[in-house]
Amino acid sequence: MYLAKVTKRVVSVIKHQAYNSKKVYVVRPVHPDGTMLEEEHVALDYIGAGVGDIVVCGGAPGVAQSIFGLELAPIRTLIIAIVDKIDYNKNEL
Repeated sequence: MYLAKVTKRVVSVIKHQAYNSKKVYVVRPVHPDGTMLEEEHVALDYIGAGVGDIVVCGGAPGVAQSIFGLELAPIRTLIIAIVDKIDYNKNEL
């Protein structure tokens, strides 16, 4: 699991049926102090996040299949929580 900021919404006319009626976003991992990393990931929204939200992302093999009840789910990363607040003290790391 990791913290990330939702940066963009992905829109597609043709997509795998596992993505039907689900929102897909681009997320950028962030450190607890809010600095964003360069890499980006595509993540399927499970909880109702939106662009600009800080979220918790994660996933493991088979998790999306069991959550959405799909036989085949080509989904690697899920947005699983929206972060309300981060209490961060860099001296504790």
